[in-house]
Amino acid sequence: MSLDVDRRMLAWVELINHLDAETWPARNTAGEVPNNTPFGIDELGRYDVDVRFRPILAGRVSTRVARLVRQGFEGIELVEAIAAYPRNARRQADVVLCWDEFTGIPAALLSRLPGSPPVVAGVQLLTDSAGRSPGFLRLAQAAMCRFNAVFVQSQGMIPVLRDQWGVSDSRLHFVPFGIDATWFQPLLGDIDRNLVASVGDDSHRDHETLVKAVTAVQARRPGTRLELATELSVQLPPEIGVLHRGHLGSRRRQFYGQAAITAVATHPNVHGSGLSVVLETMACGRPYVVTASLGLEGYLRHNEDGLVVPPGDIDALADAIAALLHDPERADAMGAAGRARLERQLTTDVQARHLAAVIQEVVKRG
Repeated sequence: MSLDVDRRMLAWVELINHLDAETWPARNTAGEVPNNTPFGIDELGRYDVDVRFRPILAGRVSTRVARLVRQGFEGIELVEAIAAYPRNARRQADVVLCWDEFTGIPAALLSRLPGSPPVVAGVQLLTDSAGRSPGFLRLAQAAMCRFNAVFVQSQGMIPVLRDQWGVSDSRLHFVPFGIDATWFQPLLGDIDRNLVASVGDDSHRDHETLVKAVTAVQARRPGTRLELATELSVQLPPEIGVLHRGHLGSRRRQFYGQAAITAVATHPNVHGSGLSVVLETMACGRPYVVTASLGLEGYLRHNEDGLVVPPGDIDALADAIAALLHDPERADAMGAAGRARLERQLTTDVQARHLAAVIQEVVKRG
């Protein structure tokens, strides 16, 4: 039975436990994080979808048990989901909204129980599932059958979820990833025309190729250096640049904004490795150099707001980096074009509009 959705709706939002939506506004005011809530989810309110966030788990015993369960189930947040299930706000919501599979899988399993609203879940990594255990994949497959809607932020994931995971086209939606274009802004200060910046911790990053490419550029153009922020194991000789450990926090804006370019190298993937870095770079008004992947299709504009090169090609990556370092006017024009396109197409407001449409469709189906 379909419902009249010409009204405001309520989404109960479940995020991975370390993302505390309650403290996020204060952190945003202090300049630590973008958006008023994680991923700008509260902007759904502009499109008639109010949100309530699952509180983070409290108590020493419960948090310890939850941590052990997460470790045993490869990050799936079973304890957190079960603890939230009896809450009236969850039961009274029109939908349960999960940002990723680690919260989405337990929400889908709980949807078998009475009083559980339909589940709208994002999928972030399942399409690049190498290394996952058979048990994890079985739970994920069971959840896929129960999601009322699945949204992805990489168009490259759609064929995989449809053909390999059996998600029907009617339940599968693309929601463009969005950036807080107010928090990320171009810097007013000078640009370091010798500096290449890069950030990234996921397993598909190819920092080895990046370091080799910058080393090749430095041989042609002395003074070039790389600043790389990552927790991954990587060798960065001090004569090539500086390795930053730990989360950059509010320094991200300065990190991107002062660099001549941001360069990102990845191994082939479909989930969009490097996407947030590319968009944050665009928001800061700087150009990107990035290796092509199915996961980034639709987001990149080669020769307009950055340069795109084949994956694993050290020479092509070095040539692209060198080209923009040698031509600062071209680099600045690309950065300005990227900022303008992001404001039109890739903000958290655009993301919220698309996601609200998915939620409204699920509620209408009833």
